[in-house]
Amino acid sequence: MAYRKIQVERSDFIVRLVLNSPENLNAVDLEMQEELLKELLAISKDASVRVIILKGAGRAFSSGGDIHVMRESLDKDVYGIMKNWIQRAHLLEMQIRTIRKPVIASVHGVASGIGFNLALCSDLVVAAENARFSQSFIRLGLPADGTYFLPRVVGTLKATELMFLGEEIDARQALSLGLVNRLVPWEELEEETTSLALRLGAGPTDALGRMKDLINKSFYQPLNQHLQEESEMIAESAKTGDFKEGILAFLEKREPRFQGK
Repeated sequence: MAYRKIQVERSDFIVRLVLNSPENLNAVDLEMQEELLKELLAISKDASVRVIILKGAGRAFSSGGDIHVMRESLDKDVYGIMKNWIQRAHLLEMQIRTIRKPVIASVHGVASGIGFNLALCSDLVVAAENARFSQSFIRLGLPADGTYFLPRVVGTLKATELMFLGEEIDARQALSLGLVNRLVPWEELEEETTSLALRLGAGPTDALGRMKDLINKSFYQPLNQHLQEESEMIAESAKTGDFKEGILAFLEKREPRFQGK
């Protein structure tokens, strides 16, 4: 399917979703959100896709929400337009967070506002040394769209500082705060991200999906309920061919060849 604001690149079991509006540093508007939502929905039903990489074209990951769209809303139904925009953003973040496939954010240049949060709700983040992160909402007079995820990653005090002040942090600060898994020179970003995607894609996809579900539910489930669900998911995954392959590979002292089912 042809899109205007994103590119979809497929290779083996990896899909790269490329934010493709480089002329404005991949600023996110409703069209880009809708295209990402549509493609993620299709990917969720495609068993051949086992890993998703989210990245930006040109000089940046994403500069955040499209400021020109926000400016135009001032002369219209600003409440309705902004509420619709942020609700679509939340749907996109939920889709990334709950899709039962690993999502890797590959970040270079600026990741601001919703750009920061698209990386934040991904499963893993690989960043180039030139990456910069900012919860920039407060500079526009808005509450941040990161109040669920950010405190859970960096703690309440640091999250409050980042959101209240809207200050930019560099890639090394992001790494030290646990916002980034791996930090590499810009010229090695694609290679490092692809290497990680290949490793995840060669893993037991069902088990990874169930583990993602459990991580999400750990935010709100009581301990006894969570442990009960964890035992159920482990038992369900034990019925897969990948579990059998993992056992045989261990006994035969070889690397497992998981099929993702």
